[in-house]
Amino acid sequence: MRGALAPSPRVRRLTPPRLSTRATASPRRIDRPRTIWIDTDEIDCVTTALESGVGAVVVTRSAAFAARCGTLASGMDVLTIDVESGSIQDANGATRAMVYACETPEGVEAMNASARSAALSGTAAVMDCGTGGNWSVIPAENAVAAFAGSERALLAVASTASEARVFLEALETGTDGIVLRTRDPNEVRAMRDVASGGSVALEMATVTTIERVGAGDRVAVDCATNFEIGEGMLCGSYASGLFLVHAENVECGYVASRPFRVNAGPTASYCKAPNGKTNYLSELGAGSEVLVVAADGKSRVTNVARVKIERRSLVLIKAEHPTAGTLSVLLQNAETVRLVRPNGEHVSVSELRPGAEVLVAVDLCARHAGTAVDEAVWSER
Repeated sequence: MRGALAPSPRVRRLTPPRLSTRATASPRRIDRPRTIWIDTDEIDCVTTALESGVGAVVVTRSAAFAARCGTLASGMDVLTIDVESGSIQDANGATRAMVYACETPEGVEAMNASARSAALSGTAAVMDCGTGGNWSVIPAENAVAAFAGSERALLAVASTASEARVFLEALETGTDGIVLRTRDPNEVRAMRDVASGGSVALEMATVTTIERVGAGDRVAVDCATNFEIGEGMLCGSYASGLFLVHAENVECGYVASRPFRVNAGPTASYCKAPNGKTNYLSELGAGSEVLVVAADGKSRVTNVARVKIERRSLVLIKAEHPTAGTLSVLLQNAETVRLVRPNGEHVSVSELRPGAEVLVAVDLCARHAGTAVDEAVWSER
C-alpha cells in the first residue's frame, strides 16, 4: 500500500483505555499500556485516532502531511521516517525508533540482537514482517522472547486491527505496541478494543420483576478463553441496556464449572461486541469476536470457540434504570446462571429478588445491523 514504512538497509516482525503515545518497554505485564502509532497518509485516519482515543502519534514521510497533522490538535505528535536509514524521528530530529525488515530469519535475528544494546535502549525497535503471506506469528514470538527483560521497546507493523491482535498477544505478553499502517479509519477505530481491551461504563439497575416463562432456544457461548470470577458478557433484550451475565465458572458441587462459557439467553438477545457494536446471539459462531467484561468495567476481546443452542426453560428479569427506564433480559432458569451485583459479587437468577441491584451497561441510541445510528424516534420494549 502507498506510504509503507521503509526498512533499514543495514538490518534487513482490563480501566479506561491504557494507551501510550511514547514507546516504553517495562514492566512487561499483560495489562501494561501499549503504544499505538498510526502510519498513514489519510487525514481521516488521523482525526479518527484523535476522536476515538486510540492515540495522537502519526508516522509519515511527507513534510506537508506532517504540517497538516500538526494543525489538528496541540497534543499531536507527528513523527517522520527517513526512508534511507529506516529511522523514525520527532520534530526535533531525535530518533524515536528504528524499522527492521523481518521478512527473513536473518532479519529477525538482526533485530533481536539489538534488544540488549545500551546505545539503542532509548529507541523502539519496529518489526516489519511485510505483506503477502510472509511469516509473522513465529517471528513475533521469537522477538517477544528476545526482548523480555530488555529496556528497548518492541513495536510491530500491522495493517489491520486483527493482525495487530496477533502481535499484542504473542507469547501472552505480546509486543509493546503497534504501528498501524492503514488508510482505513475503521481499522483505526477498531484498535481501541484490540490494543487495550478498553473499558465499559457499568451502572446500577434495580430488579423489579423475576418471572418464569416458557421454554426457548437459549445460547451457551463457549469462548476461546477462561473467564475470571466477576467476568462475563453483556447481554439483554434491549441494545440500549445490557446486563452483565456472569460466566459459568463458579463451583457449585452439582455440576462441573465451565470457565469458558456464558449462558447468554435466547437467540434473539443482544450481546456486546468490540468496537461499540452489538450482535444477536443467533449471529455468533466459531471465530466471532465478543467482549469479555469484568465487574469493574475492564473489558477485553476474545473469540467464540463454539455456540450451543438448546431448548431450555427461561426466566424473565426486568430492572429499572434512572435514565434508560425498564430493561429486560431472558435467561435460562438455572442455578448456574448468574448476574453481577455492583460490589462485584455474582448472584444466581434462582436467588434474585425484587429490589436487588445488578450491573448493566446503558447505551441510549438506535442501532442498525449492530451499529449505533442517530435516529430521532426509536424505542425498545
